[in-house]
Amino acid sequence: MSAIAEIAPIYMRSRRFDRLFVLGIPLLALTMGALALGHPQYLVLMLTLDLALLGYHHVISTYTRLLFDMKSARQHWALLLPLPVVVFACVYLLIRWGGVAAVATLYMHWQWYHYTRQSEGINKAYGMKTRSVQAGNALFNRLTFYLVPVAAFLMMSARPESTFLGIEVWKLPVPQWLAQATLATAGACLAWWLAAQLRALRAGTLGLLHFAYLCSHYLIYLVSYVAIRDITNGWLVINVWHNAQYIAFVWLFNSNQFKGGVNRQQLALSWLSQEGRWPLYLMACVALASVVYRSIDATNAYLANYTVVPLVVIAYQGINFHHYIVDSIIWKLRKRDVQSALKIG
Repeated sequence: MSAIAEIAPIYMRSRRFDRLFVLGIPLLALTMGALALGHPQYLVLMLTLDLALLGYHHVISTYTRLLFDMKSARQHWALLLPLPVVVFACVYLLIRWGGVAAVATLYMHWQWYHYTRQSEGINKAYGMKTRSVQAGNALFNRLTFYLVPVAAFLMMSARPESTFLGIEVWKLPVPQWLAQATLATAGACLAWWLAAQLRALRAGTLGLLHFAYLCSHYLIYLVSYVAIRDITNGWLVINVWHNAQYIAFVWLFNSNQFKGGVNRQQLALSWLSQEGRWPLYLMACVALASVVYRSIDATNAYLANYTVVPLVVIAYQGINFHHYIVDSIIWKLRKRDVQSALKIG
């Protein structure tokens, strides 16, 4: 056991990175939520900062794997050409059928699933990289991992509030008793899981940071959808958590991928991803996101007089939905290039 502990990797990247990722990001999200609840007059400002510095940036981070070089563009051409046409057409048809409320409803529900799937992927990456295994039955642990987000989302759905980002949305017709029963079941499973992990922790068989990540996963969902009653305030918490987490994970992937130095075939991305250049990498992504989204806003403003369809909704939500689909394809841990860049097997 001691020999294994000596050679086994402890961190996803480093002590500083992992602590920031596992502890700093959830703390940032919870702080933003507390500020929004304590000072509601600043909610619009905090939403704006979240979108400008994290939201748009995290979407652009996806395209560092698709568009930053010709090699990646050729590899993922189907995701860059036919898929966006289909996605934008579907958003247009959805608006024609149900209006903006239909798009906002799909966004709210699909986003919850997208966030949960990303969190599971990061949980698996932590387990594989640090060789940390959750105590107890693997199937039960996976059930608990999903049951808590499901129960939290059902609690939000069962409440009478139905305004999300100022837009009326359609929620699942969940009776209060069913939501509460599901939450109670999830709480019992979570308590059983926690007891097993604490026993393993005392025995020295569970990685601290992996355990802390799992705890942050459960905490964020319970705070965002259960503890905070207002849908938009709760969304701010989980959105900040997801966005910052995604940006950090993509940086980890890119910096590991180009650890050997600058790659002439992927010159811009590999140069920005070198050790110590993360501020330049972040500034480049924020600047690119600003150019892209400001161009979209300018185009929408120009064309607004020529159409009754809200083009800004089609543009923004089309990008979001395309991002969800692309992410579900390019970040699968069973892919060799993902395993290689993350140094897991």
